[in-house]
Amino acid sequence: MDKKTENGKGVILYIVFVFVSTYLYEYFFVIRFLKNNPQYSIASISMRLAFAMFLPALSALAARYATGEKFKNSNISFNIKEGRYKYYLIAWFAPVLLTLAGCFIYYIIFPGDYSPEMEYIINTYEKQGLSGITPEGMRLQAISQAITSILIAPILNCVTCFGEEWGWRGYLLQGLKEKMSSVPLMIVMGVIWGLWHAPLIVAGHNYGYDYFLYPFAGIAAMVLFCFSIGTLLSYVTLKTGSCIPAVIGHGAINGFSAIGIYFSKSGGHLLLGPTPAGVVAGLPCLATAVILIYYMKKDEQKQK
Repeated sequence: MDKKTENGKGVILYIVFVFVSTYLYEYFFVIRFLKNNPQYSIASISMRLAFAMFLPALSALAARYATGEKFKNSNISFNIKEGRYKYYLIAWFAPVLLTLAGCFIYYIIFPGDYSPEMEYIINTYEKQGLSGITPEGMRLQAISQAITSILIAPILNCVTCFGEEWGWRGYLLQGLKEKMSSVPLMIVMGVIWGLWHAPLIVAGHNYGYDYFLYPFAGIAAMVLFCFSIGTLLSYVTLKTGSCIPAVIGHGAINGFSAIGIYFSKSGGHLLLGPTPAGVVAGLPCLATAVILIYYMKKDEQKQK
């Protein structure tokens, strides 16, 4: 079997494996579980959600063995030679800067939801029986959490994020890049990755239930976010030949993305923000994706 045929078969098998395994798992162990146990919320079953993050890597492993690739071209390395270390730094810190920029845009457009007194998060803690929390104390906690997230979240989240990224950027991206140019490649990657999240969006993850055109608008917003942030993760992967920077970037996103909710009066209009998964707060990520695709196209033209 030649390399292109092998890649094509592997891509198809991977997509089948990852969607079937994830949709079945999340239907039976997340959606049905929440329906049958209303005392739980989507936020309270984090271990079940964490397991789902390993399914892309397991699907990639299954596709690799099915095609005979096994660990050939595994795209797992710390490739920092010839200045490539800068892409690891971009992966680490760009999600933080994009999240902060998105929060700023969101609260400029929705100033009524901005609360320096941190009303929403304090009310949430009080509902859990924690009283006596002051805005000053909560602000210190937010600053402490932000600093901690910036410095160590990519490391703390690396195991579960590797579970996703070895599948998406370490396998699917490598197979698809042989077949299409940068613009359709990034769009297809974003659509596939976004639709993979669909069962969790139905279960209320990221956006809740209370929005117009639930759950379709939420799924569309997730596809847009996955295209935007996925382009950044794909860019650093392609520049280094390794999925490790994408693992770092994914960990940074997961660790820092909720920081804007601390300053919300209502908890946010989640379909819009203040997390970067919202359409408004995600605008800096979208703009960055467009810029990176421009540079990808320039690189393609140089190679012709």
